[in-house]
Amino acid sequence: MATDVITEIKAREILDSKARPMVEVDIITNDGVLGRGTSPCGTSTGSHEAFVLRDGGKRYGGLGVQHAVHNVLDVISPVLKGRSVMDQKAIDELMIELDGTANKSRLGANAIYSVSIAVARAAAATLHVPLYRYLGGPDACMLPVPMFNMINGGSYAAAQLEIQEFHLIPTTAKRYSEALQMGVEVYAALGEVIKQRYGKDRLYIGVYAGYGVPTSDPGEVLELLLAAAEAAGYGGQCRVGLDCAASEFYDSATSQYHLGGKLLGREELISLLEGLARKYNLFMIEDPLDENDFEGFAEITHRIPVLINGDDFLVTNLQRLKRAVELGAANAMLLKPNQIGTISEATEAARYAQAHGYKVVGSGRAGGIDDPVTDIAFAVGAQCVKYGAPRSGERIGMYNCLLRFEEELGSMARFAGPQIFAPSTPAAKLSR
Repeated sequence: MATDVITEIKAREILDSKARPMVEVDIITNDGVLGRGTSPCGTSTGSHEAFVLRDGGKRYGGLGVQHAVHNVLDVISPVLKGRSVMDQKAIDELMIELDGTANKSRLGANAIYSVSIAVARAAAATLHVPLYRYLGGPDACMLPVPMFNMINGGSYAAAQLEIQEFHLIPTTAKRYSEALQMGVEVYAALGEVIKQRYGKDRLYIGVYAGYGVPTSDPGEVLELLLAAAEAAGYGGQCRVGLDCAASEFYDSATSQYHLGGKLLGREELISLLEGLARKYNLFMIEDPLDENDFEGFAEITHRIPVLINGDDFLVTNLQRLKRAVELGAANAMLLKPNQIGTISEATEAARYAQAHGYKVVGSGRAGGIDDPVTDIAFAVGAQCVKYGAPRSGERIGMYNCLLRFEEELGSMARFAGPQIFAPSTPAAKLSR
C-alpha cells in the first residue's frame, strides 16, 4: 500500500508573531508523516490579494479564524482524505474548485494556503528531502541577494513619511553569508547615525523592525542609509531602494498622490522618482504607482532603468502578471505565495515571470510563523529576497534559513550577487 496517502487532517486557530489569530493545518499520511502549514497575512496588503477569511464580531477584535478552521475540517478534509500528498497541483486545483470564487473568499485563502503548505511539507517529509528540494528539484542552488528594509514609513511607522520602505542592498559580497553580515553591520551603524542626526529621543522602531525617522524627505532618508554604510566600513559597496506602496497615498477620486505635503499627478511622481533614481543610483523601486495603473507602470519601467517591482500591483497573480508582461509594466515580481493562496499558483507565476525576463523577489509576511516562503523562493530561483530589518525573530529566522541552505549545498551553492551587480552598475556613494 502507498505510504503517501492522506488519512487525517487537523486544523486549529493559533496566534501569529503579532498575536493575531491565524490558521494552522496538519496533514497526516498513513505512514505517520506529518506536514504542517500556517498562513501569515501581512500588515500592508493589496486590494487584489486572495481573501483572508476572518470571523468578525468582538472576539479577537474581529480577527478570529474559526470559520476558516471549520472550512478546513468540514469542507476540505473530506475531499482530500485518501489522496496522495504527491499530487500538489491536483490538490491545489481541487481546493480552488471547492471554493468556487475568484479570490478564494468562500473558504478563505488562509484556510486553502495552510492546507497547500501542509501537503507540500508532508510530501517532502515522505521523500526525506528539504521542502526547497522537493519544490525546486536538483537545480535549486542559487542563494538570493538580501535587501534590508532598514527605515520604515507609510503604514509601518508613526512618522509623516509616506514611502513605506527604504532598503539597503549589499553589492560587493561574493556569498550570501557575506551579504548578510554587511547588512547586519550597516543596520547596527544606522542607529548611531540617526541618533547623531536627530538625537536619541527620536530613535524608534517601526512595525516592520526598521527605524522610523522624523522627516518626510525621501532623499534625506536615503542619505542616512548611505551614511550608515560608510560608518560600517562599506562606503560605495551598497545600493539603496524604495518600496513606495503608492496605493496607500493615492486618492482615486482626484487621481493624485499625497506625498511630502504636496499633491502630485502620475507624471510628477514619476519625475520625482526618476530624480531619486539618478541621484542615488537606486537599485529597486517597488509599487511606485497605484496598484491599478498598468499604463503608468509601463511608463515608469520604460523611463527608469532600475528594478520596478510589483507587489500590490501583481499580487503573485498569473493573470495580472500576464497583462503586465504584455504592456511591459514592471520588470520584477514580488513573490508572496499567500497573496494568491496556493503553492502551485505561486510557483507557476514565479516561473512565468522569469521566463519573460522578470526578476523574482521573495518576501516574508509580517506575523509569519514557520513561513515556508524562503524554501519557495529558493526553489524557484528568486534572485533577491526582502525579509525586513535584521532585528526580530520571524525575520532573523528567514535569514538564518538561507545560511543553512548555503552550508547544505557547499560547493554547489551559487550566489546571485555577482550576476546582478555587474561592473556597469556601480554602487552608490554618499552624496555630499
